[in-house]
Amino acid sequence: MQGACAVMGGNLSIIRSHEQSSPVTDYNDDDDNSLSLTEQERQLIDSTWKQLTTSSETNEEELGVRVFIRIFELEPSIRDAFPNFAGLHDREMMRRNVLFRCHGNRFVRAVRSVVDNLDSLGVIAVPNLDLLGRKHRDFHGFRADYLRIYEAAMEDVWREALGRKFDKTTCRAWRKVFKLITSTVLHGYEQKRTCPAVETTPTVAGATVVTPNDINGSLSCNDSNADCGLSS
Repeated sequence: MQGACAVMGGNLSIIRSHEQSSPVTDYNDDDDNSLSLTEQERQLIDSTWKQLTTSSETNEEELGVRVFIRIFELEPSIRDAFPNFAGLHDREMMRRNVLFRCHGNRFVRAVRSVVDNLDSLGVIAVPNLDLLGRKHRDFHGFRADYLRIYEAAMEDVWREALGRKFDKTTCRAWRKVFKLITSTVLHGYEQKRTCPAVETTPTVAGATVVTPNDINGSLSCNDSNADCGLSS
């Protein structure tokens, strides 16, 4: 038995399937755009997400900070989209900066909105990510092709944090989630400006609700007065 959730604007979907996933033969298969998750892959995402966000070495805020640091290492020009981070020249300065930690926290909220709502993507996660993409049209210095860097950075940080548990099968499952996130943000980013952005977020039973304001700015944000949900 399968249940599918189509992503607005395209044919992207995550399908809960009890079938076993096909063997992974190419660890670097960047062209795999399949976003169907088997039950095994779903369980791998759930278990590794718990380790990523609740272990003694990493938590949600630290995970986001590490991703942002890696993004800047992979593509220094992305700094143009973050004028508030212009004076942060090394890792330690980034880690100590409250606004930088704010972005890390928001970034992980966006990822959590997908991981916690795989059964209701079209109700909660997808509308929020789509709205997030629309908001990024007004962020000076942000380019759509940067989203590939976000995928690469997440994979690098996941691999470092999970170690041997980030095997080929786990990597393949997470790549689907990364692609879902960036593809949905891209869809919103590329929408015509006449297309209205819906600010309300419906709820469903048993779902983790993350509002647009919770994740707005998780990719790039120029508001130094944003509510980060962090203590100074």
